[in-house]
Amino acid sequence: MSHESSLSPLDSARLRLVRCLPFVVALFLACGGEKQPEGPRPNVVLVVIDTLRADHLPFHGYAIDTAPYLSHLAERSVVFENAWSGSSWTPPATASVFTSVYPPQHGVWFGMGTLREKQRDPTIPVHSIPEDLETVPELMRSLGYRTFGITDNPHINDWVGFARGFDRFQNFDYEGAEVVNGVLEEWKDDILGGGPAFVYLHYMDPHVPYHRRHPWYEPREDPELGQHAKKAAAYDSEIRYLDDFLRQAFEWLRLEEEETILILTADHGEEFGDHGKGNHLFQLYGELTHVPLVLHLPGRKGERIRANVSTLDILPTLRAALGAPPSEQDEGMSLLAYLGEDAVEGAGTRPIFSFRLADDSQLQSVVLGDEKFILTKFLANEKIRKRELYDLGEDPDETRSLHTEQAERSAELEALLDRFEAELERWEPLRRMIELDEDERARLEALGYGGS
Repeated sequence: MSHESSLSPLDSARLRLVRCLPFVVALFLACGGEKQPEGPRPNVVLVVIDTLRADHLPFHGYAIDTAPYLSHLAERSVVFENAWSGSSWTPPATASVFTSVYPPQHGVWFGMGTLREKQRDPTIPVHSIPEDLETVPELMRSLGYRTFGITDNPHINDWVGFARGFDRFQNFDYEGAEVVNGVLEEWKDDILGGGPAFVYLHYMDPHVPYHRRHPWYEPREDPELGQHAKKAAAYDSEIRYLDDFLRQAFEWLRLEEEETILILTADHGEEFGDHGKGNHLFQLYGELTHVPLVLHLPGRKGERIRANVSTLDILPTLRAALGAPPSEQDEGMSLLAYLGEDAVEGAGTRPIFSFRLADDSQLQSVVLGDEKFILTKFLANEKIRKRELYDLGEDPDETRSLHTEQAERSAELEALLDRFEAELERWEPLRRMIELDEDERARLEALGYGGS
C-alpha cells in the first residue's frame, strides 16, 4: 500500500533535506563554519554502554543518582537530549553506529544469529558488516590513528565485522566492567605512548541478567513497574557500578588532561514493562530507542541540545571534527552542525529513523519534531500493517496512539517512511555459518538471545 500521494510538501522537503543535509554540513565546515584541527590530532574515545536507556540517568531527569561521574562529565560536555538509536537490538544498532547507515542498508539484523528454543543445531547464521562499508575504526586508521577496541558483548566480534580496522581488539562475553578495564589498564601505556589513538569501549553492564550491585542496590516497590520493580532496581545499581569504572577508564586515558574527543552513547535501551514486555524485545518505543549521547570536545563548555539526532551521526561527526572529507556513505550528519552560533539552519528539522526485523515482521519508526510514527509491516502480507502515532511533547512515554483521530497525519508520516526506505542504498552483508559449543550457546541464552 502506498501513501506517496498524501506526502505533504513540507514532509517532502524534509525528506530531501535528510538526503542532502550531510553534504550541506560538509560544505559549511569546509568553508570555515567549524575550525579544522591544527597541530597534533587529539585522541578519540568512543564508548557504547549496552542497554542504557536515557531516562535512567540523572542528567536526563532521573530521580535516582545512578551516575554521579557521568553527570559531572555531562556538565562539561554537549548533551543531546533527544538522541535516537537506529535499532533496538545490539547487532543492527551498533553496526549503524560503526557505518552511519541504517539496518536495511548494512543488513546486520541478527549478528550472531538467533537461537531457537526447539532448534538445538549448534550451527547458527552470522550476518557481517559489508566489506564495502567503511567503519569507524577503519576511518580512524586511515587518518593515522592507532586503534584499540575492547568489547564485552558476544555480538561485537570479528565474525560480525566489528574487529575490522583495529590494531588491537579484545572481545568478551559479558565478563563485566572490571575485566574490560583490566585490559584497558594493560594497554594504556601503549595507547598514550605513541601518536594519536582511537579507543572503543563497549561495556555490557547493565545488560540482563541484572546483577544486584552493592551498596547501590535498593529493592523498591513501584505500582507502575509491578513485577519489574526489582529488576529495575538491580539495573539501576548496575549503572551506578559501571559509573565508577567509567571514571577510572577516563582517568587512565587522561580525558581531563589531554586534548581528547569523547563520544558516549548506548546501542539501545531497556524495557521494564513500559509496553507490556521486558528486556529489549521486538519493539521501537522510546525506552528502547531513546539513548544518551554525550559529546566531550576540547575547549568547549557544557551545552544541551534539544533537537532530534541519531547515533548514525557519530561517524560523520568524527569526520568533521578531524578534518576528514565527507562520505556519500553516511546517512547521518555531523553533530557539530548543531553547536554554537554557527549551527546549520534546518539541522533540527530532519526526520530520524529506526528499524527492527523479526522472522515474520519488520518495525520501522520515524521521529519528526514531537511526532513519532511506528509502522509494523507483516512480511507475509504487505497490505496488513499496524500503525501508531504519538505526540512526544504531550505523551513522552508513548502511551496513547493518535493514529485513529489523526489518520491523515499518520498517512503522511507513513508515506514519508515508505519513501525513505524505498530510496535507501543497500549493501549485501557477508553471510557465514559458525558452530558454537554448548558453553557458548548457554552463554548466549543466558543473555536473552535464546529466542526471536
